[in-house]
Amino acid sequence: MVKRLLFCFLLFVICLSTKAQSTTLIPHSFAAGNASVANYNEWVSFHTPASLASEDGISLQLLAENRYFAKELFNEAASFAIHTKPLNIGASFAHFGYEGYHEMMAGVAFARAFVKNKLLIGIQANYYTIYLSELDKYKGTVFAQVGIQGEVVRNFYIGFHAFNPTFSKIKSTAIVQKIPSIFSLGTKHVINEKVNWTAQLDKEIQGRFRWALGVEYLPIEQLSLRIGGYGLSFVPTLGVGLKFGEFRFNLQCEYHQKLGLCTLGFVSYRFK
Repeated sequence: MVKRLLFCFLLFVICLSTKAQSTTLIPHSFAAGNASVANYNEWVSFHTPASLASEDGISLQLLAENRYFAKELFNEAASFAIHTKPLNIGASFAHFGYEGYHEMMAGVAFARAFVKNKLLIGIQANYYTIYLSELDKYKGTVFAQVGIQGEVVRNFYIGFHAFNPTFSKIKSTAIVQKIPSIFSLGTKHVINEKVNWTAQLDKEIQGRFRWALGVEYLPIEQLSLRIGGYGLSFVPTLGVGLKFGEFRFNLQCEYHQKLGLCTLGFVSYRFK
């Protein structure tokens, strides 16, 4: 009982501090400052589906996130993407929580590049389910994501993402679980081959705006360093990315003033 109460308290605080972000089920992005909506060259499960159009082969991704060293707040996700001539296809699964309370989501995404790869459009259909209690067991619903990315001028990109634009929610005998409806607009400026800058603004329909800024520095092709921050209370982020052949490794850390450290690890493999 004490464990469940502690989990509910931490979840409540997280929801207050991330009011303009997606549901707690979705791990943060490893993009600098969590500004991922215009990050066209790396698809991350349950973030903007438009970036799926940039995949040029077959890839497998694994992602894990631990929030504030609490095992009850552990996120894990896996995804698979394949490039085909008509369009790219992706499939994702995510799990959050522990035995007494957990959320799961599965999604299928489709994306395609247009105008000589200068315009990327993607859509994703998700089934979201939540375990509320032994009485209600599992309750679920379906919602969509839509993403658009485009190079408006040379090396300057704009991205738009709608998360749950249909305002779907879950109803049970005890509560009504609302899924956030979030609209995001962001930019990415590739200053040169070593430095790029990202910015993003999110708006949850019933919440506040959230801003995010980040800078990525690539001293060599195999290494990327990222720094940024987001939110009105300013949550700083620090990340690093490594490339070894077809493997991609990314580590991201962020520090919340009230709750502490949140860490995210991401690994992907691209099949030739």
